Amino acid sequence: MERIQVPATKSNLLRLKEELALAQDGLELLDEKKEILINRITFLGAKAEEVREEVNKGLEKAYGSLKKALLAGGCAAVESAGLGIEARERLVLRERSLMGVVLPLVDIDIPAFRPGYGLQGTGAHMDATARAVHEAMEVIAELAEVEVGLQRLMAELKRTLKRINALDYIYVPAYRATVKALEEALEEREREALFQLKLVRQRAERQKEG
Repeated sequence: MERIQVPATKSNLLRLKEELALAQDGLELLDEKKEILINRITFLGAKAEEVREEVNKGLEKAYGSLKKALLAGGCAAVESAGLGIEARERLVLRERSLMGVVLPLVDIDIPAFRPGYGLQGTGAHMDATARAVHEAMEVIAELAEVEVGLQRLMAELKRTLKRINALDYIYVPAYRATVKALEEALEEREREALFQLKLVRQRAERQKEG
């Protein structure tokens, strides 16, 4: 394992021990963050499947009615009716934070259904198309909220895993190896110093005896 290149001093040993402790604490926090992100991603993934299925059903209903409207009234009548529809929905975007990730909150105010086009040239199929789209809008807004949140959480999970791997496989092992090497070097230096002190004392005692 590659070590950090620093002189073997007590001050460096103390500093590296503190930095190692911080790195280990950071690793624990990142592991907790990873679990929270995974749990939320799992929840939103399941919710996205449900909401997506509901959206698809609503849009299939709308497309089915649209095909019938085209067959019954023709393309020009359908286009004219479409131009007469006024968007009265009000979209409000807010945000909330989860583990530092900004998640969207989408609120849509959908007023009571009102076609907004004249009766001439339109029929029941056109009304059914407009109504189906109107009913699907709330679910579409919910799907947008869920999918954007899911994408942001997955991106944050990817970044978190990279940081965990860097700490777990590079930085923490390097700090541990360096701390161990410094401890061994300082212990060896202390043994040598004690040995030299012992020799000095022995010489001093011989001189006194002589």
